[in-house]
Amino acid sequence: MSLNLNASSPSAYIDAVNDSRFVRTFGIIALIGSILIFIGGAVAIGIGLAVMGFGSGRYYRTLGLAVVILAILGFLLEPFRIIASVALAAGVAWKGKTILNTLALEGKDDADWQVTRKRANTGVVLSIIAIIISFAWLGLSLIGLFARYR
Repeated sequence: MSLNLNASSPSAYIDAVNDSRFVRTFGIIALIGSILIFIGGAVAIGIGLAVMGFGSGRYYRTLGLAVVILAILGFLLEPFRIIASVALAAGVAWKGKTILNTLALEGKDDADWQVTRKRANTGVVLSIIAIIISFAWLGLSLIGLFARYR
C-alpha cells in the first residue's frame, strides 16, 4: 500500500486550490486596474512584479513580465498601459479556466472544492469584465490619438 507522500510532485488539484487564490485576488486587481487604467505605469509595473513573485512557475513569471514590459512601453505610448491591463485580465481568466477544468475532473469530494470553484469563477468573471472595460478605454484612447493627429 502506497501513501503517495512525495512532496516534490503536488497533484493538479492541490495546484488548482492554491492557484484559485491568485485568480480571485488578481481578478479584483485587474478589474480595479481596468477602471482606473492602472493609475499610471509605475502601478502596472508593481502589479507585474507582484504577479512574478506570486508563484514559482513559468506561467507567473511570463504573465508578470508581459505586464511589466507593456507598462514600460506605456510610458512611451499611452495605449500600452491599457494593453497591460488587458494582458493581466486575460492571463487571470486563462488561469481561472484552467482551474475550472481541473475541478471538473477531480476533487469533488474535498471540502475545499466548492470554495476553490467559487474563487475561480469570481476571478474569471471579474477578469472578463476588466477586459471589456479595458477595450472600451482602448477604443476611446485610440479615438483620441487619431483625433489629435488629424
